[in-house]
Amino acid sequence: MTYLFTEIDQNRISIVLSILTVFAIFHVMIDFVEYNLAFGSFHENPMIPIPISESEFLTYDDIISGFSLKYPPDWERAQHIDKSVTFLAPKENSSDINPAGLGIMFKEIVSNTTNTTLASITQTQLSTLKNLYPDIKVLESIETTFLGHPAHKIIFTATDNTQNMRKAMQIWFKEETKKYLMTYKSDNERFSKYLPTIDKMLNSFYTYKN
Repeated sequence: MTYLFTEIDQNRISIVLSILTVFAIFHVMIDFVEYNLAFGSFHENPMIPIPISESEFLTYDDIISGFSLKYPPDWERAQHIDKSVTFLAPKENSSDINPAGLGIMFKEIVSNTTNTTLASITQTQLSTLKNLYPDIKVLESIETTFLGHPAHKIIFTATDNTQNMRKAMQIWFKEETKKYLMTYKSDNERFSKYLPTIDKMLNSFYTYKN
């Protein structure tokens, strides 16, 4: 009888410890998410790596953001808290801390605001870039088309948030109630190397119709 009660007490203790462990892990996760929501940014949001197989270009479908894109199978795909997604090229060596990559963001356009035209979106984005990168050097800034929509493309160099000089290309356009921003970023020496791959990815970009 004493053994039976001892065994029951041990089981109860094990159950209590398991519950306490679950609660502790839960609180750690909550604190982590709250921290990143408060201090995260497009570049600093926690990344959620998604394994990919070695095959032809893979297809990424984002039903919430309303677009589809093809990307190389050896590139790392990551989704972020702000609903943006990034595609990073493989690191070329162990010291490669800033691999080339393509990031895509979208925002809903509020109908009662003045920022509903491409001109106003362009003015806002150019102003944002100048505020973010004081040493920005614009190499090209032109009106173009993307998916048959009027768009704006800019190529520039600037010191990014990792204090490294980078070269970037941004394309933004609006479609109905959404505006999209695509950013290709690399170091200056490898910008041209990855540009053909980026072009293929952008040419595969597709938006879902409502």
